[in-house]
Amino acid sequence: MADKKWFTSEDVDVAKMALDELPDLTEKRLTKSDVLEKLKDQIILLSAQKGYSIDDIHSALETVGIQTSVKAIREILNTQKKPKTGTGNSRRRTTRNSGPESSAEGK
Repeated sequence: MADKKWFTSEDVDVAKMALDELPDLTEKRLTKSDVLEKLKDQIILLSAQKGYSIDDIHSALETVGIQTSVKAIREILNTQKKPKTGTGNSRRRTTRNSGPESSAEGK
């Protein structure tokens, strides 16, 4: 059978209906980053509270067929640590403490 060169409006309608009936595969076809995002809380828990190293977590994921990099796991753990750093607070304390001292010295 030769390829069609021309299509009718009915052909297009049939194709639209066929495409509309296809199921949503987004939950069945997750990317590595999607999988890691869904496992993020558990990875953080394993590292922070249960004493697992990045290599331990990487190995456990490989055991169940999830191929990822140590770097990707490290990035998840590093992004978790950033909000807890107190660099902003230390600056405010310095500013707050220096304000009353400088005004006391001027009196």
